[in-house]
Parts: sequence; C-alpha cells; structure tokens
Amino acid sequence: MKVDLNFKIKQMDGSEFIELLPDGVDEKGHPKYKASKPLTLRKAITDSFISISQDEKKIDPEEKAKRGWFAMRIHNHPEPAIDLTSDEVTLCKDLIGKRYNNSLIVALAWEVLDPASKK
Repeated sequence: MKVDLNFKIKQMDGSEFIELLPDGVDEKGHPKYKASKPLTLRKAITDSFISISQDEKKIDPEEKAKRGWFAMRIHNHPEPAIDLTSDEVTLCKDLIGKRYNNSLIVALAWEVLDPASKK
C-alpha cells in the first residue's frame, strides 16, 4: 500500500500541529519549549516506533531493534510516499495509537495509513 509520508496532520481548524521541543527552563525553573516543524505522518511513525509505551516496558530487545530499523527506513526514505505491507500498516496504526494521546492525530494518521479504517 502506498502511504504519503509527507501528509501534514492538521487540527480541526486547519492549522498545523506543531511539535514543541524542550528548550531549557525559565528563571522560575519551569520548562520552556520552542516550536519545531509541523507534524507529518513520517514524524508520527518514526516517533511512535522509537518510543516504548508503558505497557511495553518488557519488550524483547530484538523487537526494539526491528522498530528502530523501521523508524530509520521511514525517516531516511527519500520519496514523499512509500509502499508498506499490510502488517507494517497495522503495526504503524497500533504504535501511533499508543504514542499519541490526541485522538485527532491518531484518527488522521490512521485515515492516511488505512483509508478503510475510517468509520
């Protein structure tokens, strides 16, 4: 299945989700953040594959390595679209669902990965 990795995940008002990155602390010790790039499906997939959710703390090291290699494959893919197997799409959907608490991000990512999943 061909998947558009450069798909920008947008909020309901059409504005882009912008990732906030840690940027030190302010004078009161509160964390500061700086805006990064817009959230794309490529970023959502790679972040999901390199993050381990709480329910997966005892994940097998071999599985961790496979996820890391897949994340690198997605991150380094030179084209805007990539062919993924149905098993890869299923795993992407599962891990994105675990990684992101925002249901809109999950729904939009799933819609691009597997249009038939939209109900």
